Amino acid sequence: MTQNLSIQQELHIKPVLSRGERQRFMDLPQQIYAHDPLYVQPLNMDLNAILRGRSAWSQHAELRAWLAWRGNQVVGRISAQRDSLHQDATIGQFGFLEAVDDPAVFSALLDTAADWLNGQGAKVLQGPFDPSINAQTGLLVDGFETPPYMMMGHAPRYYQQNYLAYGLEPVQELLAYMLDPRYETPKIMTRLARQYRSKVRIREPDWRNRAQEMELMRSIFNDAWANNWGFVPYTEAEFQELGEHLKLLVRPGWVQIVEYEQRAIAFIVVFPNMNDMLRGLRGRLLPFGLPRLLWRLKMRTVRNGRVPLMGVLREYHGTPLAGAVSFLMIEQLQIQTVPGGLRNVELSWILKDNKGMRDIIEAISGQPYKRYHVYAKTI
Repeated sequence: MTQNLSIQQELHIKPVLSRGERQRFMDLPQQIYAHDPLYVQPLNMDLNAILRGRSAWSQHAELRAWLAWRGNQVVGRISAQRDSLHQDATIGQFGFLEAVDDPAVFSALLDTAADWLNGQGAKVLQGPFDPSINAQTGLLVDGFETPPYMMMGHAPRYYQQNYLAYGLEPVQELLAYMLDPRYETPKIMTRLARQYRSKVRIREPDWRNRAQEMELMRSIFNDAWANNWGFVPYTEAEFQELGEHLKLLVRPGWVQIVEYEQRAIAFIVVFPNMNDMLRGLRGRLLPFGLPRLLWRLKMRTVRNGRVPLMGVLREYHGTPLAGAVSFLMIEQLQIQTVPGGLRNVELSWILKDNKGMRDIIEAISGQPYKRYHVYAKTI
């Protein structure tokens, strides 16, 4: 009897290879967050495409995934990935780490990811990235009391202690700000905007030329973020894939492009917070999830939104024009979204050391309300 119990409790790490194993990988969060009413599971379709190597991101990156088993029960999962577009070839990344509160499970999963990455030439294990810095990034370490917005992480409190126990150390801090778009404009911003308002044109994308407009925004983003920590450029295929989401989700006026001297120099995107719509679907659109989602999208007033993409060309960074343009974009979104019922906007994520952007957000009463850490360890 004791021997059988010991065998049942033995821990095994196995690669995700079959359709059934992929499904178990995707379903594990339902077990981990079963008693957490704040958690909202993302749609499985995106993760399934990544696991099968069929996403646009997969065209330039390689990912391996594993499950941790005790007997016939899954108790953890992890991925390891190498991105050919990453600026530092010595860095390998892990992601999608979910596990029961057991240091042995975390250690075994992270060891497995580190071993594979080391075999691929990586010297540093870094994460979490699900699966990249252009998707869900970092581990939640502060702000557990509120639900996550779309494409932002949520985690049990014990995750952080298990990361640290493994020897992972924080290397970057990311902030999520909450903003009431009905803010009162500070006078200093009004004066700054007045100087440039007549010199810039703020417009919505011409969605009849979707591919061209998406490529324009991609070029601005890749230039604007090129010097940021951990930067990995968006490929054309990835941004066109994002364009399909924009087509389905974004409301009129929720994307703005800024032109200065007849040249596009900045843009901003607001997504409706899809997590408000996904609650209760358990990540699945079929058989009943899709009709419920479409009904919610059609019938519900969007109260919450997230700004996941915003950028101003690098040549203007640190100039009064960049500050004015950033404010004017946010102001235009205020005009477009508040009458429709938007009441909360998350601006995320923002690097802790991005003082210029943080100053602008805090000047219009934005408050940091969640913190995320990215960790690393030499392997």
